[in-house]
Amino acid sequence: MLTIFTPTFNRDAHLIKCYNSLLTQSYRDFEWLIVDDGSTDSTKKVVEAFQEENKITIRYIYQENAGKQSAWNRAVLNANGKYFIGVDSDDALIEDSLALFFEKYIPMIENNDEVIGIRALSKRESSQTADSTYSIDNEYSINSWFDEFGSRIIGERIDIFKTNILKDYLYPVNDKIKFVPEIWFYSTISTKYKFLYVNKFLGFFFDDHADNRLSRSALEKHAKGHLISRSAMLKNIPLRCFLSNPVALAKTIIRWIQASYFVIKNK
Repeated sequence: MLTIFTPTFNRDAHLIKCYNSLLTQSYRDFEWLIVDDGSTDSTKKVVEAFQEENKITIRYIYQENAGKQSAWNRAVLNANGKYFIGVDSDDALIEDSLALFFEKYIPMIENNDEVIGIRALSKRESSQTADSTYSIDNEYSINSWFDEFGSRIIGERIDIFKTNILKDYLYPVNDKIKFVPEIWFYSTISTKYKFLYVNKFLGFFFDDHADNRLSRSALEKHAKGHLISRSAMLKNIPLRCFLSNPVALAKTIIRWIQASYFVIKNK
């Protein structure tokens, strides 16, 4: 069984895209687990309307606003599926894509203890092309995320994880730390696990929103989370990968210094 996790916060108008994409799947051994991170709009009513249609299994969990990573932790701990996919509220799965992955690629990793999951292609809605072309010449290959990082080929992908492993790598968030960049997770799990990189499309994302740039105020507000993330990167990412991607090394060091400054300043 699969858990498809969607975090949401005041995104009632966008959930329909994700929902409709789940209805296109011939593979139906999944639950859609929605964690509402304190929405004040009509999200709950929208989800209840989906549930009343009774077309797929939908579970809804509401929590007081605690951040996306907290919602992720909540979903991992409450997931019933052996496998786990995160699909944002304004993203979607490719039509009937799950069947291929569960018929062909999931069996490749099921008994491989060094592989945490699959990194599939994610399509950019505006261009209808893959956002990441890392290892694109191979149908599939087992690689470390560290090698992807060192390649300097940056782009969004969509992952299918083994749920039991995720439970050992919950985000270090709490009442005072509501945001930790996702790169903390990848740089941490990659010290032990690899991915099966599959160059088939599984999902797509809508990129018609304004750029989500890291402003000075956002960095200061979430300084502890950024410091945790950058510290993990400097500790875990092999030097060879940083040497292959010196711009990332420079940015990591700069962010670490900035975050350290704000943490000390705001004590």
